[in-house]
Amino acid sequence: MTQKIWDMQSLSESLIQSIREYGIKEVSMEQYKAVCNKIMRFASEKGSDSYYHELKADYDAFIETKAKDHSICYGYARFQHRVIRMMDSLAETGKVDFSCLAHGSKKYVVSKKSMCLIEKVLDYHSLKGESRTEMSTVMRHFFRYAEDMEKSCDVDVTDDLLMEFFTKELPHTNKGSMGRSLRAIKYLSVYLKNNGNTNLLLDFTQLNARGHHVRMIPPYSQEEISKAVSSINTATPKGLRDYAIMLLAFDTGLRGVDIRSLCLEDIDWESGFLNLKQSKTGVPLRLPLSGIVMNAIADYILTGRPESDYREIFLTVRGLVKPLTKRRYSFTGLCDKYFTQAKINKIPGRGFHSLRRSFATELSEAGVPIETISQLLGHKSIEEDKPYLSYNREQIAFCAIGFDEIPITNGIYAGGDQNDYK
Repeated sequence: MTQKIWDMQSLSESLIQSIREYGIKEVSMEQYKAVCNKIMRFASEKGSDSYYHELKADYDAFIETKAKDHSICYGYARFQHRVIRMMDSLAETGKVDFSCLAHGSKKYVVSKKSMCLIEKVLDYHSLKGESRTEMSTVMRHFFRYAEDMEKSCDVDVTDDLLMEFFTKELPHTNKGSMGRSLRAIKYLSVYLKNNGNTNLLLDFTQLNARGHHVRMIPPYSQEEISKAVSSINTATPKGLRDYAIMLLAFDTGLRGVDIRSLCLEDIDWESGFLNLKQSKTGVPLRLPLSGIVMNAIADYILTGRPESDYREIFLTVRGLVKPLTKRRYSFTGLCDKYFTQAKINKIPGRGFHSLRRSFATELSEAGVPIETISQLLGHKSIEEDKPYLSYNREQIAFCAIGFDEIPITNGIYAGGDQNDYK
């Protein structure tokens, strides 16, 4: 029997559907979708839009490297290993192997009474699959700890006991996510309080794990960008297209998805503005275009763009002419190609999206207010700008300048020679 050849998009969609049918809660589905997208992007950067037999081994090695250099935590690494294993089983056999979700580690063995209570809690919250396994593990950990502390199988769950578990036990033994442990205790406390336990007075549902630090997206310098775009051969249709894309990204800070969907009518050539609705937020955006960028786009449209009825500006140059898609055309791959061509060292985490941060950083260093930068990036709130902005050191230094030239008009030093107090 011939094995089915999967394209990565169809394989990912089929896996997500299988996971949902298995019973994973919808709140967890976004995490699965995010990792599937990472795997698709990884395969694309490897030059493949279809599943290949070595993908699992390649991705596992990639994740192990990121975990070892602390780019990601080991808990998230384990999750990504799990998703690629499930995807691999679907591609190889046509079925998703859920065996790792069907049973958990029996490291924490508890009494029958405690286990019976745990099962009631899990059923009460309708937990299934992976979520049920993870929550069961944390709850068994808690009851194992409680039974050892009380020297009894009859555990009386109190606020003090739960807090002691959090402050004394978990910091030393928890190797995974503290957020996952907290979620399990929330499930347990809610069940107990709703079923007559009067020893629990604290509202554990109000507790939240500390959030992760904001990931700073490494920017390219203006010099690096100049070298990269200068290395593009604009004598070819592909070169004209890529040149226009790179300049447009740095000049406007647009997301890759919006550059792909940009249409001919979105550019107001007379006023020099770009008008579009953002794909991510649905919010309209109006951006100014420099003469250099407008010329680059015009050169591509007039001399490099294939004849087509498509309204999208940027089209494929090989095979059947059609708009660019993320699955088949990686902008990060485009960046890697030209920055490598310009002999610029590859820095982990730096890709096409880093051009967006470069755009924001240049504006910040020019003294543009953060509110204006936020609007140009198309963000809904300034809070979203944190991963894109570096502190402007010159502005910070300016704030640290002395107050020698500010007159002292009142207070105990008023009227004296200010130089006496330096």
